[in-house]
Formats: sequence, structure tokens, C-alpha cells
Amino acid sequence: MGVSIWHGAAVLMLASLLNRIISFAYRILVVRFIGAEGMGLYEMVFPFYSLVLMVASAGVPVALAKLVAERVALQAWGKVRSIFRLSLFFLTGSGLTTALILWFLAPYLTTKFFADTRVYQAFMVMLLALPVVCTCSAFRSYFQGLQLMYPVALAQVSEQVIRVSAGLFLGLHFLPLGVAMAAAGLAMGMVLGELAGLVISIAIFWRARAYYDVASFQKSSMRADILPLARLSLPVMMARAAGGAMLTLEAMLIPHRLQLWGASVGEATTIYGQYAGIAMTLVYLPMVITVAVAMAMVPAIAEARAVRNNQLLSKRCRQALKLTVLSGLPFALFFYLLATPLCDFIFSTPAAGVALKMLSWGSVFIYLEQTTVGILNGLGAVATVFKTTVIGGIVDILGIYFFTPFMGITGAALGVNMGSGVTAILNLLSLSRYTPLHLDSRSFVFGPLLASCGLVLVTSFIWTGFALVPATWRLIQAIAGGGLIYLLILLVAGVITPGHLYLLPWPGHRPGR
Repeated sequence: MGVSIWHGAAVLMLASLLNRIISFAYRILVVRFIGAEGMGLYEMVFPFYSLVLMVASAGVPVALAKLVAERVALQAWGKVRSIFRLSLFFLTGSGLTTALILWFLAPYLTTKFFADTRVYQAFMVMLLALPVVCTCSAFRSYFQGLQLMYPVALAQVSEQVIRVSAGLFLGLHFLPLGVAMAAAGLAMGMVLGELAGLVISIAIFWRARAYYDVASFQKSSMRADILPLARLSLPVMMARAAGGAMLTLEAMLIPHRLQLWGASVGEATTIYGQYAGIAMTLVYLPMVITVAVAMAMVPAIAEARAVRNNQLLSKRCRQALKLTVLSGLPFALFFYLLATPLCDFIFSTPAAGVALKMLSWGSVFIYLEQTTVGILNGLGAVATVFKTTVIGGIVDILGIYFFTPFMGITGAALGVNMGSGVTAILNLLSLSRYTPLHLDSRSFVFGPLLASCGLVLVTSFIWTGFALVPATWRLIQAIAGGGLIYLLILLVAGVITPGHLYLLPWPGHRPGR
């Protein structure tokens, strides 16, 4: 493709950054005006919705992006069109069928599996989004396979703007009826946002259709498309469903185990809201980068393998891992050093700093897990992703089950760290077997270690040494000073160079591979 994969990743990164900023402001307002309890109800049901979505989509979006990338590399445009149409038909039908089934099962599910039955209203509203998201995923994966990241980015940003504005308005509108209805209002905002994303994706596809609707003589049969699609999508679905199942178990298990720790039902929901809605929100900030890289990796790795370019394959893997480590480390350090003041300054909820400080120890593993899954999916090693996800998830759930009744939310965070660490390490070991990957010690050990030491010293000195300065300004100065010294050390050590700025999508700039 004309635009480099890193340019595409940067486009997604900027879109994700904008989305995170909007979402971040949204969560701040929700916690401040609706409360951690309302956020807890929403966050309790959302992982189950995500799990159902993963099962309904059956891994087809990832498989579609990979197959489109491979066929584009071979200039088989007719086969690109046929695999897209098959995927679109399946995803739309699957989304509608799944939503209808769960609509009738909702009363049973919400009373038997959730620690707080007030999730019912939010659960019912979220079901409306299932067919919309499934259909939209076909268009986004098609664009992703073509390495056209601008349509994906535009749909994502538009979806987030509608989701946040509508969700906040409806949440506040229904708040007088109780926190359960407020959580349902937040869910309705999500539905409207997804609908906006679908409309935009269809409009962009229709405008580009004339350009790509060529080579009809290459059109493959449905039977010829189903086999490769199923071979790739089913293991992806199993891996993602395993990850989604673990998150759903977390959402159901943590409030129950917190009650054994001594919290009431309402207190457990509030503490879980602080953990999932505040601490995890902060931990997920660097995933602006890792999610963009993971999305870009699937077609990029598939393309490199299709043309049998092992040098390009190794280079892309190395750059993705380097970007993940260098961007994730400073966030992890700030979360550890400034956990409580960050939660207090941003959300006016300093109690969430307890979970954030523990999560900081495993946050880099969370980021590496995201990137390595994208690379392994691009390599077609989806069975490996499933195995490592299940193993890490079992460690995660066991940690939560045994540690939470004795340590509270800190124990739950420790369990999450252990699971993410196991999954990331297993993925890296698997990656070393699939690719000729060589990680140099300067970029992955000595440079980041030296920069991290500089960040810790400067941040700690500013935060503890200027006690007379107001906390807000001291926090900003500590983050700015620590981040600046981290960046300068990486530049001086040659781990990064000013040339890396050319990866960003500057106006009129189209960097090469």
C-alpha cells in the first residue's frame, strides 16, 4: 500500500488518543455527577456484553482483515470483494440472532450471575448494540485489511463523540430515577454511538466502492471463501471469547469476593466501580498506542508473510514491541509513584489509588499482551493466542479468588497482574519461535532501564521536595519533569531519534515503509 503501516498505526493512534481524551473526560464527569456506584453497575455488565460480542462475531473481523490483506498483496480484487460480502452477511445475521436470544434470557442471567441485580436495565439496553457492532466490524476490518486507517479512525472518533455526549445527557436525565436507570442511560449512549459509527462506515464504503469493485472474473465461490475464513476465525473467536470470559468472570467474581472481605453489596459495587471505572481507565491510557499497533499488525504481518519477506516481518515485530515497551514504561512508573494524587486530582476519588498502585506493577505486561496478540494473529498463530489467553486467564481468576477476601481490591489487582504477566511472557516466547526476531539489549533493556531511573528520581524529587507548592501544580510539574528526562535519556542513548517523528501523519506527509 502507498501509506506505510506505521503511518496507518499513527493515524489510529491519534484517533485513539482523541477517543481516550473524550472518554477520559466522560468518565470523570460520570464519576463526579453520577457516582462510582453507577459506574460500577455499568462496568459490571459491560464485560459480559463484550464476551457475547466476541462470540457473536466469531473471530470473523480479524480473519477478514488478514484475508483481505493477503489478497490485496496478490492483487486479487475480485476475491477481496467476495470474502467481504460473505463476512458481512454472517456478522449481520449473527448479531441479530444473538441479541434476540439474550433478550429472552436476560431476566435469568441478571439475577443468577451478577452480584447486583440492578444491572438489568443496562443489560437490556446494551443488547440493542450487538447487531450494530457486528455489522460495523465487517466494514472496519475491510478498511483495516486494505490498510486504509483514515475511515476506521473517522468512524471511531465519530462514534465516541456521540457515545459520550448522548451517554452523559441520558445518564444525568435518568439519574433521578435511580443509579440503575442512570447506568441504562450510559448504555443507551453507547448504542447511539455505535449506530453513528455504522452509518459513517457504510457511507465511506459506498463512496469507495466504485474504485474497488473490479476484477469480477476473480470472484471466488462461497465454499472457497468459507474454509479459509472458518480456519482463521474460529481460533480467533476461541481466544477472544476466552479473554472475554475471564473479564466477565472478573466483573462477577470481584464484587462477590469483596463481600467476603467485609464490604456490603453497595460498598462492593462502589469499590468495583473505583477499580474498573477509575484505576483500570488510567491503566488503559497507554493502550491508545498498543491497540493501534495491534490493529495495524494483523494486516501488516499478513502482508509480509504473503510475499515471504522475513526481513520486513522481523522489522515490524521488533518496532511494535519497542514502541509498546518505551511508551508503556513511563505510565507504569507514574501510576506507581503518583497513584493516589492522580485519582484525587482527576476523579476526586483518592481511594482508587490503592488499586492503581498495585496495577502499575503489571501494566507493562497488559500492554505487551495487546501487541503480541496482534502480531500472533497476523502470523496466523491464533491457536497459540487461545492457549496463552486461557492459561493467563486461569492464573488471573485464581489470584482474584484467593487474594481478594484477604487483601480487598488490592488482591484483585494482584491477580490481574499475575494473569497478564503469564500471558505476555508466553506470547513473547511463542513469537520467538514463529519469527526470526532479535531484540537488542540497548533498545529493550539498558536504554529503558536508564530512562526509567531518571524518571523516578526527577518525579520523586519534585513531588516530595516541593511540599509547599499546591498539589495540583506539583503533580503537573512532577509528570512533566519526569516525562521530559525520560525522553531526553532515550534520545541521548540513541534508543529513539528525531526521525521517529516522521512516523506521525503530518499533513501532506506520506512516509515510506
